[in-house]
Amino acid sequence: MMSIPAKWGVDLTLLHPRFVKRLEAFFKDPRISGRVRITSGCRTYAKQKYFYDGYKSRKAGFNLAANPDRRFGPKALNGVGIWRGSWHMEQDDGFCYAVDFGLCGSGIKKWEVNNIAKEYGMHPTVRGEWWHHQPRASTDWFDAPALVQGGVKEEVKEPVVDWAALLRYHDALTAEIRTNPIRRKERSDRVKVLQRRLGALGIDCGKIDGIFGWGTKRKVRQFQRINRLARDGVVGPGTWSEMWGDDPLS
Repeated sequence: MMSIPAKWGVDLTLLHPRFVKRLEAFFKDPRISGRVRITSGCRTYAKQKYFYDGYKSRKAGFNLAANPDRRFGPKALNGVGIWRGSWHMEQDDGFCYAVDFGLCGSGIKKWEVNNIAKEYGMHPTVRGEWWHHQPRASTDWFDAPALVQGGVKEEVKEPVVDWAALLRYHDALTAEIRTNPIRRKERSDRVKVLQRRLGALGIDCGKIDGIFGWGTKRKVRQFQRINRLARDGVVGPGTWSEMWGDDPLS
């Protein structure tokens, strides 16, 4: 991410690789280089809720922000939208699809930034917010004519969600947890599944790193307290079942 200028503290780690390529090409453009930077990138559930709560309460300095609990877009097999919260948030495919731009140099206007960004397939999709840019709208990616002219090849294939495979994986984890609960100190992919699930339920674990440390244990205990389960911080059959309910694909 070194070739993408960003304000200190901005997280870009979960941006879709195709989006990253567009940003890298955009910031190499001599019309943009040194004049624009990213002021906001990927957001956790907690950060998006902070912005949303500030917007809803009409606090000074807070702009329009999406409800982190909403689901939108085309319906999946479970009957809910395939996208969650804000495009700044990690989606179910593991990526984020929005950044905010800010001016950091002279000699360029906001409308010029927008026009150049569109050349690289990034559009300001929120009315009244020139800074908010996305590479896609729901299932379709925006065209990027500057990349075509520059000979940059993009990976255009989108990952296909294999719902049957996801269900089999969930069932396998459920069977495994009956005899081998998830505990502190574990490092594994199933801890990542746990962390993502807690986040989807509104309990933000921060970075999805697959490490069951004290922070993740506190979040598990928080979930257990809310649902009146034994607050031992261990994800056994009861806690796991409560997390997923009757629909493991939700």
